[in-house]
Amino acid sequence: MALYPSILLPKKAYPLLANGEISNNALIRETTTNLYLLLGKKGYTPDDILPFIVAPQPSLREVFELSLFLYGYYDERYCGIRVNDKTLYADWTREQPGVAVETIQFTQESVWPLFLAAKKLDRQLIDFNGEEHLLSFSHKPTRVNYWHFELWVKDSAGARIPRDKSNTHTRYLAKSLLEYIITEAVIFKADAMPFKRSDFD
Repeated sequence: MALYPSILLPKKAYPLLANGEISNNALIRETTTNLYLLLGKKGYTPDDILPFIVAPQPSLREVFELSLFLYGYYDERYCGIRVNDKTLYADWTREQPGVAVETIQFTQESVWPLFLAAKKLDRQLIDFNGEEHLLSFSHKPTRVNYWHFELWVKDSAGARIPRDKSNTHTRYLAKSLLEYIITEAVIFKADAMPFKRSDFD
């Protein structure tokens, strides 16, 4: 029986990572199909690949709290890992006891990585119907994945748009944001700089 990868677990000495520390690196979004096959074809449109970036749903509201992973110590081998105990997906804090890899039960689904340039997702102002929205991300380690990040969006008043908000405005805003991500942030693995730092080795 395979053990859960220890490289994914947070350690008490690990800091929360600031966006500026990883601006030259890449974030991974897991997708249900190899989107690079579509991106390499002529005539594709962002609409063709939206359903593979977020779960199929009319509102696309998942974009307002999108899970991403910092590429480096987290690489393609770990894409698709699903821990059976949902409580282990809770936010990590240093005060929590560590989790032993021997106790973690998990499965691994077949998914593909989509590489995104971190600098293209950090504090980007997106105009939507004359109103500016701020697209950015933050480090949100979980008890079983230190390399987890979360994309978020704020409206012009500075309020964060929640994932559960669903109306005509937010549906079209979500589509617009996803189109930005596809056209501006997607990069190929060859251009993705993995995060490495001596204090993590």
